Amino acid sequence: MRSRARTAAGANAPAFRGERAGSSSASLSGADRTGDRPILIRGAGVITMDPAIGELGRADILVRSGMIADIGERINATPDVEVIESTNMIALPGFVDGHRHMWEGVIRGTLPTEDVAGYFHRVNEGFAPAFSPEDAYIGTLISAYGALDAGVTTVFDWSHIQNSAEHTAACISALRESGVRAVFAFGPGTQGRTRWPDDVLRLKREEFASDHQLVTLALAGISPEHVPDAIAKAHFALAREAGVILTIHAGLAGMGTPGAIERYGKEGQLGPSVNLVHCNTISDTEWHIIAETGTSVSITPAVEMQMGHGVPPIQQAMDAGVKLSLGVDVETSVPGDMFTQMRAVYGLQRMNAFSRRLQGQEAPRMLGVKDVLEYATVAGAIATGLGDRIGMLSPGRQADIVLLRADTVNTAPISDMLSAVVLNMDARNVDTVMVAGRIVKRDGQMRGIDRDRLVSRLYAARDRVFKASNTPLASTEHRMA
Repeated sequence: MRSRARTAAGANAPAFRGERAGSSSASLSGADRTGDRPILIRGAGVITMDPAIGELGRADILVRSGMIADIGERINATPDVEVIESTNMIALPGFVDGHRHMWEGVIRGTLPTEDVAGYFHRVNEGFAPAFSPEDAYIGTLISAYGALDAGVTTVFDWSHIQNSAEHTAACISALRESGVRAVFAFGPGTQGRTRWPDDVLRLKREEFASDHQLVTLALAGISPEHVPDAIAKAHFALAREAGVILTIHAGLAGMGTPGAIERYGKEGQLGPSVNLVHCNTISDTEWHIIAETGTSVSITPAVEMQMGHGVPPIQQAMDAGVKLSLGVDVETSVPGDMFTQMRAVYGLQRMNAFSRRLQGQEAPRMLGVKDVLEYATVAGAIATGLGDRIGMLSPGRQADIVLLRADTVNTAPISDMLSAVVLNMDARNVDTVMVAGRIVKRDGQMRGIDRDRLVSRLYAARDRVFKASNTPLASTEHRMA
């Protein structure tokens, strides 16, 4: 049965450079921002990811004040509750993207064949210096909308487009306006006016004084593999002073000084407030240090395989007892959904395990579908520092909930909910998306977006960036605006 609810709600957002304050006609906002009515999701199959609750073949979820108030059978709906009839739906926690450069939404699909060195040259040296604050804003906004549309409710945004304070304000404004939950990782810039990294202290004080807002702060730093200790340790110290997560790229094939992560672990620099990205080439010793210190690791399997970072270190992490977070990384080269990432991890690990078996070796434990779904939810929540708020469906947690249609031709019949989500579904199954109890997508449609105006501004930004960076368009006549 199709669900019938028609009312939605979303989070308020500040204006970027005053453009959208008090003007609904100017807004590109995706969340319907119409109050805080309680919501009852009725009759869904529920994958909670909470070990104490497990999977429920049919259950209700009551949401009040942005939180999950109850999960169970036949919850009574009081007159003030909006009911979403969800038979033929699977409810699960919103996906968590553990690593993405969201400002690159403007340059989606531009680097289908580049390796990682080519990416650095084309993006960091070519496109990035050409970005205005408006371009950074629209790129971040479209990436956030694309994430929400695919059921990704939280993104760890490694934002290395901080060319000026205006760029920083633009990126933060876009995240807040979109309605996505995000960790804004304040990163480097490519122009002389960048205030990175020291401005993280001002941002913490002025923009992120509360750790309980929808968009929170981190520091995007540089690994000791790539810079002198004086610089790397300054980044670690600055993140500690600000009280935020430090996230750094580590272990890329052919890049940097090996062994630096081991050394920093032994010096006490690692821990739950440090997030390492990729880790394709780090040693077994370093993996065990990561496990012992509780340091989080985010991998981006589709990009790592496609762009030559090295083999995604799934087996090394499993052997060390580290649960990986999954990320999209760059939409210049891969799609922005988590179904792609889950299947990439699942197929690669099992392929390598079978390869060992076929060679007469002892095969490691093979990943199951619940393992990779845990990577895309629970582990992502931990990596973003939000493990006590999101990643599971259980009373007392934030209501970041996705409803997936299970009666579609690509999915039905459902014999195993976990298998259906990981192996059969994709973004077309995402019917409803809720962030902190506010609906941003309903009946398969994003709420409240002025799509024509959004796409027009997106193409204008794309054209500006390509012109300013002296980059020819591969398809000059094909545009949808």
